[in-house]
Amino acid sequence: MTDEEKDISTQQRGEMHRIDNERNKGVQLEHRDAELYIALGIFIVALGLPVILGTFYTLQAGSYRPAVVNFICGLVMTGIGIASILYGWAMKKRLWS
Repeated sequence: MTDEEKDISTQQRGEMHRIDNERNKGVQLEHRDAELYIALGIFIVALGLPVILGTFYTLQAGSYRPAVVNFICGLVMTGIGIASILYGWAMKKRLWS
């Protein structure tokens, strides 16, 4: 094997390691993103549930319009949180397979 062939094989090996390193970083980033989506979803659900429960206190005061607004906002927040949790879970599941 000549020196030129050794240099080419070294370059090819270096390129293979660089590609593998970038690919592993992408997987690590996807794991991080999936975990963030799940954590963000749990946080939004935790904020949405008290808003829904606040609807009942508003109804006791006899105000119907604020109760409807609270209920709709709580449902939207909880729905967004659940969607975020499911999306993060789907990302993790895709990475596992």
